[in-house]
Amino acid sequence: MDTKPTLSLDCVRQNGRRETTKLPACTLSEARKLAERVLYLGNGLYTEVDICDQEGTIETIENTARPMNPSEVLLVEDNAGDVLLIGQALAGQPAPVHLRIARDGEQALQILGEPGFKPDLIILDSNLPRISGYAVLASYLTRQSPVVVFSASQNEGDVGRVLSLGAKDFVRKPLNLGDYTTAIGEMVQKWAGRDSVG
Repeated sequence: MDTKPTLSLDCVRQNGRRETTKLPACTLSEARKLAERVLYLGNGLYTEVDICDQEGTIETIENTARPMNPSEVLLVEDNAGDVLLIGQALAGQPAPVHLRIARDGEQALQILGEPGFKPDLIILDSNLPRISGYAVLASYLTRQSPVVVFSASQNEGDVGRVLSLGAKDFVRKPLNLGDYTTAIGEMVQKWAGRDSVG
C-alpha cells in the first residue's frame, strides 16, 4: 500500500524557537496554504514556516508582511521590580511594544510635554515620588493617550478618584506572576492594540 509521507510545519518564532505541528494526510499544496495562513494569523509572531517531511525541510515560506510599527507605551513606575516584570510581559506579546519609562511623576510630565510624543498607552502607578500619580492625572490635560492606573492599592476610593481624574481604567497589580503577565497583556491589547479588530 502506497502512503503519502507525513508532512509537518516548523513555525519559527521571532526569538528563534521552533514549534512543530504534524500534518498527516496533507498534500504539499495544502501545507503551503496552511503555512501562509499561520504567518498571516500570527501577526508577526513567526518569521518563517518550514514545510518538512521525514528527511528534512522541503520548502521554507518566509513572512513577507511589513514589520508592524510598535505600540508606544509610557510606563510611570518607581519600583524596579515592577518595571522589570512589565518589560518582560511586554516582550512576550505577539505585537511589538516600545516601552519608555519614567521613574516618578515629575519625569512623566516632562516626557509627556515633549513635542510630538504621543504614546498609545500610559501605564501609571498611583504611588510615585516627587509628584503622585493623582497629580500626574490632574496635570495631563491634553488626554491624547489613554491612561490606565496599575496599582497595588486596595483602597476602593482610589478607583473612583483616578477615573474622575481622567484615567480610562484601574487595574490592581496581581500577586501571582501569571496573572500579572496576563493583566499587562490584556491592558496593552485593549488600550494600545493597533491591529485590534473591532
